[in-house]
Amino acid sequence: MKKIFLPVLFSLAVLSFIIPGVYATVTDVPWQKYSDDNKVDSLLDTMTLREMIAQLIWVPAWADATGGNFRQVEELVTKYGIGGVIFFEGSRDLQVDFTRRINEVSKIPLIIAQDAEWGTGMRLTEVEDFPYQMTLGALQDDSLIYRMGSAVAWQCHDIGVNINLAPVADVNNNPLNPVINYRSFGEDPQKVADKAAMYMKGMQDHGIIACAKHFPGHGDTDVDSHTGLPVIRGDRKRFDTVELIPFRRLIDEGVGAVMTAHINVPGLDDTPLLPATFSQKVITGILRNDEHFRGLIITDAMNMAGATLTYPSGIADAEALKAGNDVIEYSTDPLKAIDEIARRVETGEIPLEQIKTRCRKLLEAKVWLESRNDSVSGCGDDAHGLPASAHPALIRDLYAGAMTLIENNDNLLPFGRLDKIRIATVAVNRLGMTEFQKMTDRYTNADHYFIDPDNVQGARFIISKLKDYDVVIAGFCALKQKPAGLYGVTPELNSVFHQIASLDRSAVIWFGNPYGIARLDMSVKPTAMLVAYQDNKYSQQTAVQVLFGGLGASGKLPVTINAGYPAGYGIKTAGDMRLQFGFPENAGLSSEILFSKVDSIVKSGLDSLAFPGCQVLIACKGIVVLDKCYGHHMYDSTEAVTEYDLWDLASVTKVSAGTPSLMVLQDRGLFDPDKTLGYYLPWYRHSNKGDMLLRDMLSHQAGLVPFIPFWRNTLREDRSFKKGIFSDYNHRKYSLPVSDSLYMNIRYVREMFRELRDSRITERYKYVYSDNTFILAAEIVEALTDTTIDRFAPQDIYRPIGAFNITYNPLAKYPRERIVPTEYDSLFRKQLIRGTVHDEGAAMLGGVSGHAGLFASGNDLLKLMETYRRGGEYGGARIFSKEVLKEYTTMQFPQNNNRRGLGFDKPMLHNDTIPPEDIYPCWSASPSSFGHGGFTGTFVWVDPEAEISYVFLSNRVYPTRYNSKLSDQSIRGNILQAVYDSRIK
Repeated sequence: MKKIFLPVLFSLAVLSFIIPGVYATVTDVPWQKYSDDNKVDSLLDTMTLREMIAQLIWVPAWADATGGNFRQVEELVTKYGIGGVIFFEGSRDLQVDFTRRINEVSKIPLIIAQDAEWGTGMRLTEVEDFPYQMTLGALQDDSLIYRMGSAVAWQCHDIGVNINLAPVADVNNNPLNPVINYRSFGEDPQKVADKAAMYMKGMQDHGIIACAKHFPGHGDTDVDSHTGLPVIRGDRKRFDTVELIPFRRLIDEGVGAVMTAHINVPGLDDTPLLPATFSQKVITGILRNDEHFRGLIITDAMNMAGATLTYPSGIADAEALKAGNDVIEYSTDPLKAIDEIARRVETGEIPLEQIKTRCRKLLEAKVWLESRNDSVSGCGDDAHGLPASAHPALIRDLYAGAMTLIENNDNLLPFGRLDKIRIATVAVNRLGMTEFQKMTDRYTNADHYFIDPDNVQGARFIISKLKDYDVVIAGFCALKQKPAGLYGVTPELNSVFHQIASLDRSAVIWFGNPYGIARLDMSVKPTAMLVAYQDNKYSQQTAVQVLFGGLGASGKLPVTINAGYPAGYGIKTAGDMRLQFGFPENAGLSSEILFSKVDSIVKSGLDSLAFPGCQVLIACKGIVVLDKCYGHHMYDSTEAVTEYDLWDLASVTKVSAGTPSLMVLQDRGLFDPDKTLGYYLPWYRHSNKGDMLLRDMLSHQAGLVPFIPFWRNTLREDRSFKKGIFSDYNHRKYSLPVSDSLYMNIRYVREMFRELRDSRITERYKYVYSDNTFILAAEIVEALTDTTIDRFAPQDIYRPIGAFNITYNPLAKYPRERIVPTEYDSLFRKQLIRGTVHDEGAAMLGGVSGHAGLFASGNDLLKLMETYRRGGEYGGARIFSKEVLKEYTTMQFPQNNNRRGLGFDKPMLHNDTIPPEDIYPCWSASPSSFGHGGFTGTFVWVDPEAEISYVFLSNRVYPTRYNSKLSDQSIRGNILQAVYDSRIK
């Protein structure tokens, strides 16, 4: 019979467009075009009374590992014609299977409903949750809620659900509400209406029926209708000005369904202890007649105490239908319900026409649902709503927009210069590293602590240690969303809060319900306090981004905490001060394309042994959209690459130390690239290099030889070291560390520079890449500042931007295991190089030079690239002027067939017309882009036009430098091209 019924429904979808006079005129429900269609009436005429009644009853279903209750539901559907199923807890995959099987045996397409207020993850495992409605109540951009509705619609389509029992339209104006509370958008009726309407539209525009609940308003109660009968006081005027406003708005906007509440409202119906569910005055009189609602009226679950304490099974269902409800949800005894309702129809207590009308309405809704699925078939996933790949980015945006700052004394937030403050974090109610502490580590070096409030002595000890820091970030975790348990505010936690608030500068993050703050001892307020509403990875990560200025605080309280923090209160702060951390869609990229392309490219490199491991970092529009580690430190190692590793940057040092140091000095008026080498270094004045312009040198056309193998002159013919140059231990004369157990005579440095001074000159004004300019750049920095480049660059460049993990000679600060090894040097140092610089020349200079020697974590190197992309400013610190940065990143001598800037590499000349094998770094890189590569397998690139910053770190020289597969396969450039290819058009 199902095969006969479905074509009829689809034909109705077509006929309704051509038959005049079938449109409803009272309200614009989604299936309006199918109202009063005589074909549906004809179908109804073939149904028995009991079949029509059964369509109005929905039964519960569970899809868990035990098989759920499929057999019971199957019997109710096949034998009695039950019209709908509402799913509760289970697993996504099992529910999909349950839905498929139950639809196959149903004669008439089923309504598949679910309570998915914050998405289907509310009920199912394997699915991510969206934020609670109270969190969304803090948003100032309601278009995000529409997008969430679209995303939830996709989730529903994905599992076969066609009606979502959301949004909650209740105005929560009672902090003690045990059942609505955080499920409400807040206490302002108009704002609740605005946000609920956006959620509803996002779903219904994508083919999922929305259901506004719980009519006539469940917000002002301190009793849970699951366990008792709440009473809402107030007359009709009160309801008209508060509770009914959101429902009225949703009805005007065309919501498909409204759920009625098991609450007693004596101001609307003075029948003693009568729930609104059973009140004709409320359901028929107000909702149907006064508000002109023509959609589906659905009861709340009939197994709740608010219903069962009033009427027994069967009678309760009949009374609800008699009051004006169209659908009985979660009937406690469906067969009794059918019998009782049929009996009342047969006796005339319930008119048969009412049953027909309600059944017809339900069938019209089913026609609409079927036609929506048919009309979008083959149109792509987004036709069903925002696809799953984009959900993490949206969830992140929702939490980011909700962050509400309620204290910011002395303008503590966002934090300023990170090199000026010592920061500690403390996780309250946690004993292991939290997401907010891990995110803090991405911005700065911090010490981390943990407090168990119940351990009073331990808490006191930790807080005594916190007094030594300039700023303490305190995250209050594992709180409660409901008033039971006072929102998690125990006396012990309150004491910890007071002690932390009493510190000189504390920034508290409240990962819980804002109502809980009213329970805190606020006699002393923290310097800053941020309400994050929930405790999960998204809220923890975005909260910290607000503290450090990656994101701005823009949320406003959806409910009143106390007189000092009323609803609508929130302090705004600026964002985009530092990098944000998010997902590709946050920056207009496709995660599916970007992740699959990058993973595939890297996998090909790993499989071909182009490198044992790597890290890829990509930022777009100031948002880190990819930070992923692959492989291991060595091919035969169990040491997996991690985000905390330090890499030998090789020639990326040129644009991370040598060149930027000169740029800083130029901004200070101490350096001019149009002066000669002899001007800055008198020792070269009378050499063949004395009149070389630094501009020519920095753009690799001064005639310098590519490199000088200084180490070869230290060896005898038998490969042993010449006497007096090296020692296997460190002492006053041999104090320059070259590698493990190898130290060089400091006097030999002069011999190296003499060799450099006396080296030959090649053809001038011809592009020949050379390390030697940048060896000399370090000397120029020292001559102009009276300090070495390894001190100058960290002090004046890295630390001001919070890049504390860029350093020379990392073994002085970091454990060897954290440093990725490079080559096994069989000719010079005769050992695996790990923790000392790979480049022999830089090693002989004690690991400090302008051309090589720098080590960095990917995260901190990306901060420097972002400083370039942002025009020389990052984290409130201006490192370079825009003018100097533009000068150095502009191609200097294209007329000489030289693509280089000053220190920086540029795209190949005529990159858009040359053969594919000659393109560099990739064909989509804009002419304004710039960067550099490193011999060890590193690469950085910045494209200001496309707003891209890119870092690739690998150790392709392990175990030998004679491995060119990284370049042969164009892995670094292909990954960069993948970023451009993933842009959403």
